[in-house]
Amino acid sequence: MFSKTKSPETKSPDTKQNTAYNNTEAPPIEPTKSLPSVSRQSTSVIGSNTQVHGDINSDEDLTIEGQVTGIVTCKQHTVTLGSDSRLHGDAYAHTLRVSGKVEGNLVALHKAIVHEGADVTGTITTPCLVLEDGSIFQGSIDMNPNNEIFTSVFTSQQPKNTTAKTSRDHKRSDAKEDAVHADQAESNSTDAS
Repeated sequence: MFSKTKSPETKSPDTKQNTAYNNTEAPPIEPTKSLPSVSRQSTSVIGSNTQVHGDINSDEDLTIEGQVTGIVTCKQHTVTLGSDSRLHGDAYAHTLRVSGKVEGNLVALHKAIVHEGADVTGTITTPCLVLEDGSIFQGSIDMNPNNEIFTSVFTSQQPKNTTAKTSRDHKRSDAKEDAVHADQAESNSTDAS
């Protein structure tokens, strides 16, 4: 008379059958893969109560809210100087956003933005510059996109075992040249007599 299973016509339209619980085999667990570093956007922060004396090299975006005395290098990312930040030194970045006080040179490969309230003293070198109303700037601007500083700072360095001469090699070659010149001078004087 009564059956323990429901017939298909007695199911309500809102009820969905979950077949995941009926499966007795668990799917194989795949190892977790880390995301590529390009898709991960991370930012280092130097807090407002922090003072750094020395150079900073960063391979991620960098936000400075405190005081830095030294060179800041962030070649492929953005350096943001907050409204209470102080930088006494140079900054090299793909993009620079300045809202604080800077005494030094700013070099941005892509773009530099000096926001309202910023106070910059030094040289700004970038192909694209935005100086907002209310910002203070004293110094010089170089907007030549072919500036040599871009190639010297932002291109990868040559391996150390290149054919470039060391100072010791220069001294040796200078000594050889001096010896050759002395020999030539001596032969010229014997030819003349």
